Amino acid sequence: MAKPLAICVEDLGSQAKTRYMRCVALPGRQPGLRLDEVGQVVWRSDDGVACELWVSADGRLVLYRPEGAIPVSVHRAGRSLDVPYGKPVFVIDKDEVDVGERRLRIHVHGEAPMVAAPSPLAFKSRSFKHLAQAATAAAIVGTVSALGCSPIEIRDDPPTVTPAPTIEVRDEPPVVALPEITIAEALQGPWTASQAYDIEGETTWITGTLTIEGSSYTFDPAQVPEGPSLQGMLDFLFEAPEGDVTIEYADGVMGEDIFYNYAPGDTLVVCTFYVDSEVVGEFSIRVGDAYDLRFHSLPEEEGLWRVTKVVEGY
Repeated sequence: MAKPLAICVEDLGSQAKTRYMRCVALPGRQPGLRLDEVGQVVWRSDDGVACELWVSADGRLVLYRPEGAIPVSVHRAGRSLDVPYGKPVFVIDKDEVDVGERRLRIHVHGEAPMVAAPSPLAFKSRSFKHLAQAATAAAIVGTVSALGCSPIEIRDDPPTVTPAPTIEVRDEPPVVALPEITIAEALQGPWTASQAYDIEGETTWITGTLTIEGSSYTFDPAQVPEGPSLQGMLDFLFEAPEGDVTIEYADGVMGEDIFYNYAPGDTLVVCTFYVDSEVVGEFSIRVGDAYDLRFHSLPEEEGLWRVTKVVEGY
């Protein structure tokens, strides 16, 4: 399966120290990295989208101009292409893209270690001393070259000039086949649960594996806490590592729905935990920013506990 790509988007017209934006292009045409009508990087937004950047099934970076979007063009080694509607264009490292009044350069860095929202990449200008040293070194190299230290080379078969690569457009490019995992399937199996404890005056996180199988749950902590929890939201797991669970789907959500049809932030279910028929915990489960699953307390308390699950196949 294709992996997310780490890229940087450079604003060639900007003199700011944050002219580079660190970004991640996601596999498949899912809501992710986009450029808006003024050439700004946007993340999982449909407002004023000029083009999308995503990863094809064969791991290549795609620029896609949706129907009705403003003109966008791609430039590579003297060639240029006006991007057509609805036909993915493959872009490579150092390609330049015109959107609105901006010209942007795309830097492709390879597989992304994690999925994250775009963020500015600040850089520091080199000192005058370093620039002067570099200029001096360049002058020395130029002088040595001018002295003609090497003989004139004559070849019967001189090297030919390689033409600039064309910009590839496909009517039907390979697409990422996201796994057909249902919400009901995604909820089952192991989760990672963590909670903060006060152990000898220090905040210590203790982690365990919460496993949901059908209408039952089990919890296996990595260690037994030797102090009180700081918030208490997951105390019931440590106190009663076995019990029952019920799952109530949110309005408009069904267990047979495909998980990847939902977007980050969507609430899927309310999950209620029981021990001896008594409610000991109640949580909503939502899609996370990295297309994982996350528990949220119904009172929306934040902080010193978390329960997450990486969905199979992503």
